[in-house]
Amino acid sequence: MHLDSGRQLFRERLLTQLRARYPGWEFLVREDDFGVLATKARAQVALSLESLFAEAQRPGASVPEDILRFVGAAGPRLSAAEQHPERTGPAPDPGALVWCVRDERSIRRFSRYAELATRELPGGLLAFVAEALPGEAMRGVSRAEAEAGGLEEQNLVDLADRNTTLRLTRWDSVLASQPEQGSWLFTDDILFSSSLLLVPAFLERLAQLGDGQVALAAPDRAMVVAGVGEAASAEKMVEVVRRLYRLASFPLSPVLLCSDGHSLELHPAEVRSPMPRIGWRRLFGSAPG
Repeated sequence: MHLDSGRQLFRERLLTQLRARYPGWEFLVREDDFGVLATKARAQVALSLESLFAEAQRPGASVPEDILRFVGAAGPRLSAAEQHPERTGPAPDPGALVWCVRDERSIRRFSRYAELATRELPGGLLAFVAEALPGEAMRGVSRAEAEAGGLEEQNLVDLADRNTTLRLTRWDSVLASQPEQGSWLFTDDILFSSSLLLVPAFLERLAQLGDGQVALAAPDRAMVVAGVGEAASAEKMVEVVRRLYRLASFPLSPVLLCSDGHSLELHPAEVRSPMPRIGWRRLFGSAPG
């Protein structure tokens, strides 16, 4: 995997700190993604740097402090792996945990479905916590695997919330550079662009731009289509979404959604049943009662 000079320098700074802090471990560059592999005898620990790098790029961030905090936080993971090397394999990398959005019916057919931490979305979509792997791959993380790495289910959810937001930060600059009402296609990440549907700040920003009128869709796992204001009308969005769904390399859903910046629901043009998606509203604290 080719990394730009900024990521290469960042990784080298981190490697220097890791090697100085943990001299008994060997830290190797993972060539097929932006990460580091720590090894000691039979123990192995994968350290993803994508979320850390994104966090360090935020305005006001202190790169040295972020790196030192990350290096310190790696200590318990390294100790646990050294004491129980047999658990090293299945334990997920906290820095690589993200929400993955897929078709609900297909995910429910997986034998491991009941083991995953999930969230239901409207339009027949389901999000589950996954670990981003080298080479544009991912895998769902079970609760048992999380426990092997010292994580409870709530830890999985919290880490996925944080890392998904960090991984997909480019939407902010896109919307900031085009503040007028209109429509956008977000295609940053071939695996996780559709996970923008789970980023509260993204929904809030769209609602602000559209004065509360927002239409969204994820016709492909690698994209989210968003329209605000007049561009959120079904007349402008439905045919575009359907066409993108038919042309998708990884089809996800042709269903149009809407948002008020706090909740995500079926667009009125798609509503076939009066049953509300209360579960999704509760995620953002806006359920009645």
